[in-house]
Amino acid sequence: MSSPRVLVLSLCTAILLSSCGLLDSTDEGPNDLGGSTDLDLTDVGRQWGVSIDFARLFPNGWKYDYKDSNIVTKRDNGITTVSVNLDAAFDVVHEFDTLLGTQDLPQASKLEVVNWILDRYGATIDLSTPNRLKIRADVQVKVTDQGIQEFISSKNDLSKPFTVIKYSMNVGDSWSFTDSKGVTTRRTVTYHSTTDDYPVAYWKLKVYKTESIVDGDPVLQKIVYVTNHKFGLVGIHLFTKTGKEIPLTIFPPTL
Repeated sequence: MSSPRVLVLSLCTAILLSSCGLLDSTDEGPNDLGGSTDLDLTDVGRQWGVSIDFARLFPNGWKYDYKDSNIVTKRDNGITTVSVNLDAAFDVVHEFDTLLGTQDLPQASKLEVVNWILDRYGATIDLSTPNRLKIRADVQVKVTDQGIQEFISSKNDLSKPFTVIKYSMNVGDSWSFTDSKGVTTRRTVTYHSTTDDYPVAYWKLKVYKTESIVDGDPVLQKIVYVTNHKFGLVGIHLFTKTGKEIPLTIFPPTL
C-alpha cells in the first residue's frame, strides 16, 4: 500500500502537469469534429442528386418545370464547397407558396420571408430569364468519416462550424449554436437505425436523424437531416408551420 507521502506527492504532480496543459482532457465538444476529409464522396466534380417526392406533395399531379444541380467545386483543408443551383418556372413558385402557407400574406410580408431565407442560406435570386426563377448558393461543409458540419449558420465563418451529426452521438444528444444576429439553432439526435430501414432509390440504409429548430424561422417548424456514416447526407425533411412535410431524398455520388 502507498504511503500518505507518496499519495500527496502523486496528487501534487498531477495538479502541476494539469496546470501546464500536459494532462488536458481530450474530450471533444459537439462542434469539434475529427476524422479524415480525404473522401471519394467529396472529390471535386462530384454531383449530388436531389429528389422531391412530388407525387406525395401534389396528389393531383406534378406538371411543372423544375431542375437542380449540386456540384462539388472545391475541397480545401477539409472544407468542401458545393455549388447549389435551382431553376424553376414561376408556376413552381406559386405551388410552393401554397405549400409553405405564405400564399395569403401581403406582398411586403412575402418579401420579408424571401429575404430572411436568402440571408439565412447565403443565396441569390436571378430573375433575368422571363417566367423563370433561378436560385444559387455556395454551401460550405466539412465532411469526414466521423461526421458532418456546416457553415451556413455562421455565414461561412470557417472558424465557427456547427455540427449536423457526429457518428459517435447517441439518441437524445443535443447542442446549439447562436449566430452573430442572436439567432439560435438547436439540434438533437432523434433516431439511429439498428437495421437498414431508410430508402434511398433502390437501397435501404442505416441512418441518423438530427432535428434542427431555428428561432424565428418564418415558415419552417423544424428541419430533419438524415445521414449515413458511409454516404453522408441522404435526406432532408422540411416541416412547415402549416403542418406539411416536404421530404427530399439526397443521392450521394458514391452510392
